[in-house]
Amino acid sequence: MAAASALAVAGLSIGGPGIAGAQPGDQAGARYVSLGDSFTSGPSYDPFGGCPQLPYTWPKQFAQQWGLGGDWFDASCSGAVVDGRGTNTFGQQINAAAGAMGQRTELVTIQFAGNETYGGAGRSAAWSVGTCVLDFVNGCNDAADPAAVRPDAITGPELARRLTAGDSGDIIGRIRSEAPNARIAIVGYPTVLPRDTSVCLPINGLEVPDFQPRAAYARTVLDRIESAQRVAAASLGVEFWSLKAATAGHDACKPLGQRWITRIGDFHEHVLPFHPTRDGYGAQARALTGYRVG
Repeated sequence: MAAASALAVAGLSIGGPGIAGAQPGDQAGARYVSLGDSFTSGPSYDPFGGCPQLPYTWPKQFAQQWGLGGDWFDASCSGAVVDGRGTNTFGQQINAAAGAMGQRTELVTIQFAGNETYGGAGRSAAWSVGTCVLDFVNGCNDAADPAAVRPDAITGPELARRLTAGDSGDIIGRIRSEAPNARIAIVGYPTVLPRDTSVCLPINGLEVPDFQPRAAYARTVLDRIESAQRVAAASLGVEFWSLKAATAGHDACKPLGQRWITRIGDFHEHVLPFHPTRDGYGAQARALTGYRVG
């Protein structure tokens, strides 16, 4: 069960609003503001409800490559949801970032969608993918859990609704109002699983390359999220910055040193599997810098 729980947070684990870089209070705003989940903040967990952020996440490296110094603000938090009423919401993030947005703000990035539930499911997309991958009895071509997310419920219009009229309020409207000169970009997730429908897993230190040979459902959910993010961005008139191509060939099933996504047993990295490695965060920062200057 511990392994299942760890895999289930694959996209995205849980914490509370965290802050890095510039502090709010200047009405002119910081030049860059970041909102996101554990793929943004790092999968650090604070049992007391805080939101620790890893020191080498892509927003930090991105801001450094941009040469911002402390002129930026990161409100991202592990486990954050747009639709949901808990201790980890994008509504809390946008409130925390409000004082850091202003006339000077040039860019606001939003990385989200993996922690959401869809189509009346009782499980988040991350949980659905994680538990399905571990279901070696039933396989993962279809989700055996009746509470799992339905891939066809992950749509662009639904993501757009959540960003404008979900439980966290009109996030896009607030950004446009409080940072009227800023570019807004929805940031996709990196390549997590290989292109085929198998998923690897080390067992007792031994590589099992096809531990889950029937993982079509997991691939479909991840692909649907990327597609929905792209469609939502277009409908909202904001940018979509994909990381798929820039991280292809570095999924969790690649050898150590080549993979940019952690898995169970990668204790030299942070604890939770299926999150970016230190090198993976650096690669994402470089890719996103290309979007910023492009």
